[in-house]
Amino acid sequence: MSIIKNSDNKNNGSKENKIKTYDFTNKIKDFGRVVFALTLDKKKLAERIIIGRADEVRRLLNGDDGEVYYNEVRPLGSLLLSFESDMEGDWSSIIMPLRDSYKKISPIGNARWKMVEPVQKFLTDKYNSGEPSAMYAAILSWEEYLRFHNQNHGATLLNDSLFMLYKPFRVYEQYKPWHEKATAALSVALQNNETAAELWYLGHTSEYFGNRTAKQANKQPFEVAVISSSFLPLIFYYTQKITEWGYVFRQCKICDAFFLARNNHFDLCSDECRRKQAAVRKQEHEERYKDDKATPVYETAYYYWYNRLKKLRKGKLANAEHEAIFRAELKKFCDEGKRLKKLVQRGKMEFDDFNTWLAQQSNLADDLMEGFAAKESE
Repeated sequence: MSIIKNSDNKNNGSKENKIKTYDFTNKIKDFGRVVFALTLDKKKLAERIIIGRADEVRRLLNGDDGEVYYNEVRPLGSLLLSFESDMEGDWSSIIMPLRDSYKKISPIGNARWKMVEPVQKFLTDKYNSGEPSAMYAAILSWEEYLRFHNQNHGATLLNDSLFMLYKPFRVYEQYKPWHEKATAALSVALQNNETAAELWYLGHTSEYFGNRTAKQANKQPFEVAVISSSFLPLIFYYTQKITEWGYVFRQCKICDAFFLARNNHFDLCSDECRRKQAAVRKQEHEERYKDDKATPVYETAYYYWYNRLKKLRKGKLANAEHEAIFRAELKKFCDEGKRLKKLVQRGKMEFDDFNTWLAQQSNLADDLMEGFAAKESE
């Protein structure tokens, strides 16, 4: 991937930005290229995406007024997790009518615009989806269509441009952007300057993510990855950053959705899934011990001891000698408790007698703690 670096440290303060709607009925290309700008924030686990004319995007990033088509801050990884996919080839199917319409030049091009009406509707629907990868592909498709009209070999140029633009959509129906197979399938496309990403360095990170403070005024400019032709370099840039920071994509064990995690120890994507898992575990626990009253009461007594051990380790009574004594008594409790629990389960001991013994043991844990506290106060 070739990188074009572009620096700009202008800072004019933050102003309100405006969102405008792209018009797919335009018959003449507007001045300036439309770009897709991305900034990633490792600390805040956030991505910011702006789609608009390059000059408007740059002004907005520098803190000035800017009128763009899209401007959102989202959780880190959102772009890769929700990237547009196209298993049926719907995107590629619009290339042919766009190419063929170039031949319809009379009367006064009416036949041309009639031919591309279904394409305009398709692009408008994709734009209205709100997914930035689909929105940008829709805008750039129409921009390229208007740009190549009346150019020599315009149909071929349009075909090549849109094929490159849509290629990731087909690949990511089979593989996720972070999969090695996806990277291998796409890497062959990085062969010319049209696949280059630009890196802009603008303003300050705190200002860019809407949390400007005086103490952060001297921070280094933030990095913005910008594309204007192909998603490929942006995808590689994004996945490289994720790998560099040590984050990983995981699949939730509850809802099967993919999510970005700080490490491989995370198995659940949200609080909702964590609540669901807790409910499942509780149900499984109740089912497992529905005919076993001894185990739940033993576990409750064990955690009573364990919580007091934690206080000894980290609380005001933290003392190595006290902790060693308590651990020894906890081991005695566990050994005897497990033995008595098995007797209850086999019907050789009454449950009430076992429950009384557990209560006595909890009192013993309290007596130990009180004794330690008394020694510390002497």
